Amino acid sequence: MKKFLHRRIPLALTVVCALLIFPLTSIKAQYQDQLEDITGHWEASVVGGMTNFFGDLGGNRGVGKPFIKDFNGPASRPLAGLSLNYFKYSWLSIKAIVNYTTLTGADSLIKNTGDAERWRYYRNLSFRSRAIEGSINAEIYPVMLFDKDIEIHTFSPYIGAGIGLFHFNPKTYYQGQWVALKPLHTEGEGFAEYPDRKPYHLLQFYIPVTIGLKIYINNTFAVSAGFIFRKTFTDYIDDIHTTYIDPALFDKYLSPSQAVLAKALYSRSITPWKVKPNIFKANPNDNDSYVTLFFTLSVRFGGGPRFFYGG
Repeated sequence: MKKFLHRRIPLALTVVCALLIFPLTSIKAQYQDQLEDITGHWEASVVGGMTNFFGDLGGNRGVGKPFIKDFNGPASRPLAGLSLNYFKYSWLSIKAIVNYTTLTGADSLIKNTGDAERWRYYRNLSFRSRAIEGSINAEIYPVMLFDKDIEIHTFSPYIGAGIGLFHFNPKTYYQGQWVALKPLHTEGEGFAEYPDRKPYHLLQFYIPVTIGLKIYINNTFAVSAGFIFRKTFTDYIDDIHTTYIDPALFDKYLSPSQAVLAKALYSRSITPWKVKPNIFKANPNDNDSYVTLFFTLSVRFGGGPRFFYGG
């Protein structure tokens, strides 16, 4: 299954990119004369897709970089969601969307060539987090904004941005079960010895940016495909951010059972003799993010102008 995803996801990305750059406005035959203006209408949509996490865990050869450079196909997970659009104009809509997905990353996915990626491979950490997100977005259809001859096009690229909230809860697999990491304070969050490391919140803001292509099948149905890129304001989606701490502190701040878990999970290095307090565990300068390749099916409803192009 992992090999299947690794091969198919880059192909899907290529197909969607090709759709987005297709010369939509050059062939007038693409326009459906009987498409009704969507101004004043609503659209309800079901959303499906694949999500990939970009954080400190996993990655590719060389120095770890934020975003697409460290794409790991086997770390992609399904996304499902619902959305509701209101079209103020044919070229502008306001969208509310709720999605559910899984974020995951693992240092074991790295192909270790002995280059700069080796320290991440030896770190040997992994995580999984269920994530639910909700956002409000504005979406602009530039072809319908600038083409004054025809206000609605069969093929309509669009861009969007908004503000949202997402909830996550990083866990790692240990001795046959998934263990929540936040309660273990694996980097000393909230410990007096590390006053700059505040406990992180599992509910965070994010900014979604969307690039997509919508195809109007008729006056009722439309399909879309594209990408959602997310800027977050936390580096703890995968529960790691900065340096290792002295494991003796776990006994000071945690219950005996939690301290045992924390000592086992704060480091799982293949080279444990190299793990020392204040040695960097991750790059603290880049926040985590995640991206989705999505597909939607939309149904139009509600009132609005009844103007038929070509009629």
